[in-house]
Amino acid sequence: MDMMEEGGPVYQEYGEYEEYTDEELAEPDFYVDQFYPGMEMDEEMMEGGGGLAPFSVSEILEHCIEPTLTDGMKHMGKIIAWCLIFRLATQTTRVVPWLGHAASVVAGTVLASHFFGAGVFYLLGLVMLGYIMLAVSNRVRGLASAALVLGYNIVCETWVAEPVVWHMVRGAIMIVAMKIISLGFDMDAAADKRDKEDLEKEPEEENITPDIDAKRKNAKIINAKNRGKKNGKKTMEEPAVVKPEEIKTLGPDLTKMPGWFEFAGYCLCPGTVILGPWVSFTEYVNIFKEPRWNITWLVKILFTVMFAFMFLTISTCWNPWLIPDSGWKWWLAYRDAMSFRASHYFVSFMSEASAIAAGFGAHAVGGQLLWHFTVTQPHNIEVPRSLVEVVVSWNLPMHRWLKQYVFKQTRHRLGPGPAVAMTYLASTILHGLSGQLAAVLLSLGFYTWVEHSIRDKLSNIMDASIGARRETDCRRRHREGSAWVILVNLLFGLLAMFHLAYLGVMFDQSSPDQATGYSWSHTMAKWRRLDYTSHWVVGVMAIINWLL
Repeated sequence: MDMMEEGGPVYQEYGEYEEYTDEELAEPDFYVDQFYPGMEMDEEMMEGGGGLAPFSVSEILEHCIEPTLTDGMKHMGKIIAWCLIFRLATQTTRVVPWLGHAASVVAGTVLASHFFGAGVFYLLGLVMLGYIMLAVSNRVRGLASAALVLGYNIVCETWVAEPVVWHMVRGAIMIVAMKIISLGFDMDAAADKRDKEDLEKEPEEENITPDIDAKRKNAKIINAKNRGKKNGKKTMEEPAVVKPEEIKTLGPDLTKMPGWFEFAGYCLCPGTVILGPWVSFTEYVNIFKEPRWNITWLVKILFTVMFAFMFLTISTCWNPWLIPDSGWKWWLAYRDAMSFRASHYFVSFMSEASAIAAGFGAHAVGGQLLWHFTVTQPHNIEVPRSLVEVVVSWNLPMHRWLKQYVFKQTRHRLGPGPAVAMTYLASTILHGLSGQLAAVLLSLGFYTWVEHSIRDKLSNIMDASIGARRETDCRRRHREGSAWVILVNLLFGLLAMFHLAYLGVMFDQSSPDQATGYSWSHTMAKWRRLDYTSHWVVGVMAIINWLL
């Protein structure tokens, strides 16, 4: 979600997300709203099955909108405040590097203790173990960190943590785990790059040495010939001057183990510790280098927070009011799924605001300093071209993380097929050992594969731009602007909206199971109520795809 020029939308599409390979189309990146439970409605508003339809607009404003905004600002305001304190203390003047990282540790720990209470110790424990693992596991830091995170999640969720506490802190654990794993793989890549450069320099040095010796011999011969000549000009061979290579200061030296405060400050940075998003270690270190300030920074934060609370009111108040419990079951499914998506947009926009408040997201464009750190793209989700587009746009930083550190790493070792499966498995484990999320992610993976495959075949048969992603090279005979192509893409978009309503119906935020996480039985009951219609539709599409 990012601010463009003045008057532009608060989010934009990045070019890097427009193109992705067939193997990457099914990367899951759900980021469940686990941080803001929403408002507790008055008892009188919960009568009649929980719908808000019998109330007037003024009553909704008084009894729902106002308390929701008040309660939300009370909690979310603390995140923005601590991010501002952190940036003012570390980025307004030059401070000792370790002191800036220590300020990040303190601010992030205090902020996490406010939201999670004693659950903050699970975060601190993972940070401690992660640093030790990176220090002792040379050359295999990425895989070792992933194994550590897997074991830590299983042990804590199964035997150590209380369900309510773990469910509350699980999202923050996921962000810290992603940071540790990404740093491990980045350090491995930096070490491999250094070794490769060293190997390339050795033969060059061997070739240079004989040339230098030959030049010295020639200089001696010339000097001997000219020696004794009155007007002879002595030839002097100047020593070769080796020009130092230009030092790149774009990022930290990842061939060396970062200090404790540097690592802990990265993991517990107040701009990302509660709501995310994931940021790389290089992005974190760079916020302390030549920090920039302008009025656009403050305006961006304010507008992003406004968008966040707009989606919060949609999730909590407007959706239940517009679609009461007495409606058609598919309208209710759409309402519940839309409420869940709106709460996700709230978290995503707030995470963008907190990251920018901490100093992330500065970009110089045409001599102008702009601030953006896009987390989600609601326009691609609510009015989708395909489920593939939904998967990518749901959480852009997490999509980038899964693509870089799971899919590519696995494809390099095992191939594209296992890479897709490992990507879904990694996403499920990072979100916690949830049967509900596993069911949704597995279904989503199968859905996106069938959709992409059948649309790709139809696109080739009809020579039309009706694939799961938009054509950019104009190689089709029937392009995007054709009337019937628009109609076909619209029908597939409506089908994607239908699947979203079906898959998102189990994220019922009014259920008492929300505090501890949903079970398999809850998921199956929700889908059974809808007669498993979406799965049947995709099954028929899979048969057609096989026949094609």
